[in-house]
Amino acid sequence: MSISKSQTEKIGSIFNGNKFVIPTYQRKYSWTNNERNALWQDIEESLNSNMNHFLGTLSFKENETVGLSTDTLYEIIDGQQRVTTIFILLSILIDKLPEGEIKNKQRTVFIGTNNNLKLKPHGEDGHFLNQIIFDFSNIDISKINKRSQRFMYEAKQEFDAFVNPLSMQQVEDRIKFVRDKIEVLVFNVENQAQAVKMFSIINDRGLPLRILDKTKSLLMLYSTLYLKEKLNDQINDCFEKIFNSYDDLLVCRDNLKILGRLEENTIFTHHYYSSNRLFPETWNKRDGADSVFKNLKLKCGQLKDNKTELENFIIEYLTDFTNFAVNYSNLVKDVETKSIYQKPFQFLEFSATLYPLLVRLYSQDKLDELLSLLEATEVRVYKLKGTNPISYMYWLSSEITKRDMSIDEIRKHLINFNELFMNDHNLRTYLGADVYQNGAVKYILSEYSNDNLKIESYRDLQVEHIFSAKPDFDPSAYNFEDEYDYDKNRLGNLGLLEKGINTRIGNSAPINKVDGYLKSNVSGTRKLAGEIQQGNFAKSDVDTRRESIIKFCGTRFKIN
Repeated sequence: MSISKSQTEKIGSIFNGNKFVIPTYQRKYSWTNNERNALWQDIEESLNSNMNHFLGTLSFKENETVGLSTDTLYEIIDGQQRVTTIFILLSILIDKLPEGEIKNKQRTVFIGTNNNLKLKPHGEDGHFLNQIIFDFSNIDISKINKRSQRFMYEAKQEFDAFVNPLSMQQVEDRIKFVRDKIEVLVFNVENQAQAVKMFSIINDRGLPLRILDKTKSLLMLYSTLYLKEKLNDQINDCFEKIFNSYDDLLVCRDNLKILGRLEENTIFTHHYYSSNRLFPETWNKRDGADSVFKNLKLKCGQLKDNKTELENFIIEYLTDFTNFAVNYSNLVKDVETKSIYQKPFQFLEFSATLYPLLVRLYSQDKLDELLSLLEATEVRVYKLKGTNPISYMYWLSSEITKRDMSIDEIRKHLINFNELFMNDHNLRTYLGADVYQNGAVKYILSEYSNDNLKIESYRDLQVEHIFSAKPDFDPSAYNFEDEYDYDKNRLGNLGLLEKGINTRIGNSAPINKVDGYLKSNVSGTRKLAGEIQQGNFAKSDVDTRRESIIKFCGTRFKIN
């Protein structure tokens, strides 16, 4: 049954006699429990008040029907998040009906049959939605590594929980409500160019679409309007890889507990910061995602009258962005399995500013040889000095994509960067000062102990004062004078201790901490317990310890 070009329709009439595909230029399913809960609450409130519920505007494009099917086939241009969610909910409600003719008819009309659903997302998500509907019990949740599929799985679980306590009459009432009282305003378009144009216009009008969706739709728009759809398939294929890479990054982020601020904007802007050759007229190291998108749109607009140049630019941008996203994902995956990556990436945690360079070096197989120098750069400049210089790093990450720079040449640039911001003399000065709150101290002390700790053990450690910050003893008895408030925060008076042990030993004098220190997993802390046990541990001992750690850092985090 064809859908009218522009009028209010009920959800039941939309699915009855029609099938829907989610085109490849669309984003994947991304509704979380917040949006799903809100939808469920809206339905419950409208049901209880005997009111219809308006779900918003949906946009479709009619496609040619495949085979002898009597259903009309539509692409969903806008509204796939809502349609997919309603579809999953309706399938669960129908599943609760007793077996028989009524249930079979409801399922056939509104859901479809196994491997012939009324709604089909593109790619692997289409097969997964079919499994959600018809084979949910056999899904192995541990093998779901796509964010869109995880969201669909959670939608099924969540709505199952909501529907399970309902009586049969309540189930029937909700089927009728979803079918007959949820209304949408429908717009139809007539061709592919109009569909992509509408999708792009919707994006530009501020609807909550993600930056990668906007970027994909922009490139599809220029390919469709100015290149006769020549690059549409390539754009779809590349963004499929980009979306998958981003999903993999989110899974790795959660598993590794790094990159806490990673989002779509991150890989989008990190690629831009390391590719100034693509935007020589407008590139700016401080551009945010919105400005980057505007620069991309401006570039395409400038080239639209020269089809060859426009095509070459889109291909170059697509190829480079895809390569960057895939390598970003592969690099973070390697952190789980490659031993030399685990400490700098998980324990130390590279600053976000370094990631464009890290990814580019990884993609060129140069990262491993430069890793220790990059680790020293993170410790010296970004952690110890506490600054975040971006200009040089973004320039270098862009420069190595322009030409084949040798490892030695890149090393020289990194050494010069460190000499500028934190040379050896400054390193000793910073390490000799008050460093208690500094982000490098925990890593420095862990490396000084030279233990092979697991990440869980490392994260449980706290930087602790040997002579306490708020002592319940007299510091002058240990040869500290008026400068105690300064000396207590210097490197020699700081150690590592598990949170639980640290809480128990409190602000005691060092001799009273020995038993706690001996229980630590940190060998340096246990060694310290032995030194304290010998007696007469005082200011001169922490001064000696400070000089020892500073000397260690000069070797461990050397740049030459």
